[in-house]
Amino acid sequence: MKKNTLVALSAALFLAALLFASAPALQAADSRSENWQTHCSVCHGDDGKGQTEQGKKKKARNLTNAKWQDKIDDARIVKSITKGHDEMPPFGKKLTEPEIKALAAEVRSLATKPS
Repeated sequence: MKKNTLVALSAALFLAALLFASAPALQAADSRSENWQTHCSVCHGDDGKGQTEQGKKKKARNLTNAKWQDKIDDARIVKSITKGHDEMPPFGKKLTEPEIKALAAEVRSLATKPS
């Protein structure tokens, strides 16, 4: 009887550790807007790093890069979303101005915080 309890307890602890370890990745995906999930994540990923299969093919920018975030103003981000940039398609005809501005704010939220 004790052996069964120990096995069950071990399994429960393992599952809890697994869920805890994957929580940040799940949280990042859950915190992204529907528009991000629909239009951005295929290339930039849920984390904004551009390391998806499509992102690598199209050389999608790592939107978490602090140096890039510091040198680009919000108007440039809005323009890139609206009109496209390099291999990024334009979304000005698919999204409203408020939706584009919300995506620009979401891009800003991806900035890597200094440690």
